[in-house]
Amino acid sequence: MTPSDFAAITQRVVADQGFEEFQPTACFPSRRDIRALAGVPADEDIRKIVIEWAKDIADPDEEFLVAFKTSDNTFKVVRLQGTLEEEAEFQVEAP
Repeated sequence: MTPSDFAAITQRVVADQGFEEFQPTACFPSRRDIRALAGVPADEDIRKIVIEWAKDIADPDEEFLVAFKTSDNTFKVVRLQGTLEEEAEFQVEAP
């Protein structure tokens, strides 16, 4: 799964549920599993917290993606698998 693929899923969820209360989310494509992380303090390094949380859930070398809010109208998706890491930022609304 690419960051753009997960961004499209995230945009559909946000269109239905809104973005104000959006919680960091992890996707584990091989398991077809998506999880949300509640209670991340706003003043913490959300990127680091979300990635560490997802790594704790993932099997060794399992691909996973995380999405988290970066502003009132943008979110970032980070994809990790082994040593591969890629990320991109997206608008809440699909173009």
